[in-house]
Amino acid sequence: MIALQRGLEMAHTLHGPLPLDLSPLAQRLGLEIVPWRFRGRLRAVIVDAVIGIDDRLPSPWVRWLTAHAIGHHLLHTGTWLYLDSWQWVARVKAERQAEEFAAGLFMPSTPALLALGPATLARRLGIPEAKALWSWPYWTLLSNPQPPHDGGKGSKT
Repeated sequence: MIALQRGLEMAHTLHGPLPLDLSPLAQRLGLEIVPWRFRGRLRAVIVDAVIGIDDRLPSPWVRWLTAHAIGHHLLHTGTWLYLDSWQWVARVKAERQAEEFAAGLFMPSTPALLALGPATLARRLGIPEAKALWSWPYWTLLSNPQPPHDGGKGSKT
C-alpha cells in the first residue's frame, strides 16, 4: 500500500477542477509526456524522463497511463528489462504498484464524490470506468477507515 500512499501524497499537490491536469505534476518531476504512434500491443513506454503514450488512445486512458507511468518513475528506479522467464514476479509487482499509485492519485477528494459511484466518478475524474472499478475497493477502504481490532479483549479505560 506504499504505492497507493505515494499517489495520495502526490494528489494533495494537485489543484484545480476535475478532471485534474497531470501536466504540472509531470513537469515538476522533470518528465515530458509525448504522444506517439505505437505499433503492436504497446500503449505506453518510459525512457529516461520521457513518457510516450499512444496518440490513438481515448483521453481517459491517456490520463490513467500517464499516472501509471509517473508511478513507475517515482517507485521504480533503474532500468527494468526482463530477460528470464522467472522475472515475471518482479514485473507483476511493479505493475501492481504503478496501478496502486494511479488509484491513489485519482482518489476522490470528498465523500460526496465517492457517493457518485464508479461509473459517474470515472467520467468526473476523466479515467476509464474499468480503472475506477479496479480502484473502488481502495477508495472505499481509505474513505472509511476502521478502528484497530483489539482481538476481543475490550478496551481498557
